[in-house]
Amino acid sequence: MAHVFVLPVVRREDYDSFRRDVGLNLTTTFDQWTELLESEAAEARRQGRTVVETEINYTEFKEFCSKNGLKPDPQTILEFATHRPLGEA
Repeated sequence: MAHVFVLPVVRREDYDSFRRDVGLNLTTTFDQWTELLESEAAEARRQGRTVVETEINYTEFKEFCSKNGLKPDPQTILEFATHRPLGEA
């Protein structure tokens, strides 16, 4: 069974809100974020992984952080994306 690489997809209109809350750990612009994720996805595919895109809704992410006492950071974005049921976006 191939390993799965979860790609957290953030909508362009939500990126500034994510960056404000997550801080400087995110790239300066949405386009840079997209390029970084595309590069990571390409590398995952080269390694034989299955890439699954999961849209991250800003409001749901904030609720997830609040409910679970988590700091909004890149690791929490990945955790949130990874634990969403497949097909939910």
